Parts: sequence; C-alpha cells; structure tokens
Amino acid sequence: MSLPRLLVLAAIGCLSLSAEGTVPALDPAGLTQILAAQKWTVIEFGGPTCIPCVKMQPVLADLQQRFGSRALIRNFYVTQYAREAQFHKILVMPTQVVFDPMGKEVARHIGYWPKDEFLAALAKVGLK
Repeated sequence: MSLPRLLVLAAIGCLSLSAEGTVPALDPAGLTQILAAQKWTVIEFGGPTCIPCVKMQPVLADLQQRFGSRALIRNFYVTQYAREAQFHKILVMPTQVVFDPMGKEVARHIGYWPKDEFLAALAKVGLK
C-alpha cells in the first residue's frame, strides 16, 4: 500500500476530537531516542484526530500508569511524519507496535486494541 493511500485511510472518519488521558506524542528524534532507551516501549502510530486512535488514548494512558517506569507508552503521528511511518511499515492507523528493551519489534496490532487483549499480548512477550 502506498503512502498516499495510507493518508487517505487516515482521513476517513476523522473528526476534531480530544482524548482524555492521552499519552505524549513523539517527533522523529524522540522516536529514535525512545527506542534506544533500553526499556519496553509501545508506540501507537496514528493521528490526533483519527477516531480509533482517539479511542485508544485512555487504554494507552492506563497502560502507562499500570507499567510506570517499566515501559514507555507514546504516540507517533504518521500524518505529520510520513517518512518515519513508511520506515516502520505502517499502513493503517492506528497501529500499535511493541518494542523490547533492545529496540526490537516483538508485537504489532492494527486498529483498536481492547485493554484486556493488549495486556495479554504484552504478557506473552514478557512485559508483565
């Protein structure tokens, strides 16, 4: 799927919504830095107005609170940084990618990820 098609998919169903309990968003330098931090990391590749992305924010905020300093949970807005999205093979928003402390991708999910399923997947890869 080409990047223009990704952006079209990103625009479908978008509204100006605000999410309570959002986690911080990264720029490209921040993404590089966080993946080198030697911590469990969850990045949601999405957008600030994408409806499923907005619906994920309370789940992500809860995960950040639950894991505290053991994991870093962040957003990365693919609509603002398309080149980096392509590098990470992001085709649909939202896509959640879990990285182990060495920065290796260990899990990936596309779309809304219910918290109980998200927690089960994190436990399966070793983040408990």
